Amino acid sequence: MTAATSSGSSDDALASREFDGLVNFRDLGGIPVRGGAIRTATLFRSDSLSYASVADAAYLTDDLGVATIVDLRADAEVAEFGRGPLESAPVAYVSLPVVDGPTVDTRSDFYFQMLGANGEVLADLVRRLSTPAVLPAIVHCHIGCDRTGAVSAMLLGLAGADDDAICVDYARSSHANDAIRERAIERRRSLGLPIKDRAYYDAWDPRPEIMAATLSLVAREWGDMAGWARTYGLTDVEVAAFRNAIVDPNSSTEAT
Repeated sequence: MTAATSSGSSDDALASREFDGLVNFRDLGGIPVRGGAIRTATLFRSDSLSYASVADAAYLTDDLGVATIVDLRADAEVAEFGRGPLESAPVAYVSLPVVDGPTVDTRSDFYFQMLGANGEVLADLVRRLSTPAVLPAIVHCHIGCDRTGAVSAMLLGLAGADDDAICVDYARSSHANDAIRERAIERRRSLGLPIKDRAYYDAWDPRPEIMAATLSLVAREWGDMAGWARTYGLTDVEVAAFRNAIVDPNSSTEAT
């Protein structure tokens, strides 16, 4: 079993909860933003929910009250790995495949490119998450690091988190490196594929400087995440509605 992690949340039950199958699940609640902090148990990020056990799924729906799943995986990934036990749960499912652009040299370029190539789709996600009935929501891809990391950075930036807080959250996925590596190796072994060496996986360690470089690219292109939002059609009113939905103004962990 794998312990869940939280990002400064005061929810001790969540912070200590152990999952059978999920290795990179966490609550974004507690992350400081301008005017407060992200609401606890409102917005979660995760590795693929296809790995969730029946008990994991029951905890997410019955204890956390998850109302919406946002799946960033490609259709081919969903077809191969499935949706897990939550497929039959009374939870809204949003398929939001995040597409890749041309091949790039660095992960920072990859994340930056992802935000641009999927701008309109991600703007619609912000609008969707502004609706209280949609929350709590889980955003996930396959390992919960790259696509989920870039999308989480965008959401946190629009909510008012500073760059340091975004980079800290991104780097929290490093706790799952060993479990993700072993899961990938086991899959390749089961398919009769060559096993990649450790260096291949170590090269994808989610270090904070990777996200810092991404945010620098965002600043150079759009000024900040608010500039990104305007470029892809989000109005200031829509961004404010999103912030109102996920930010607790009474939190004592407000960003400075």
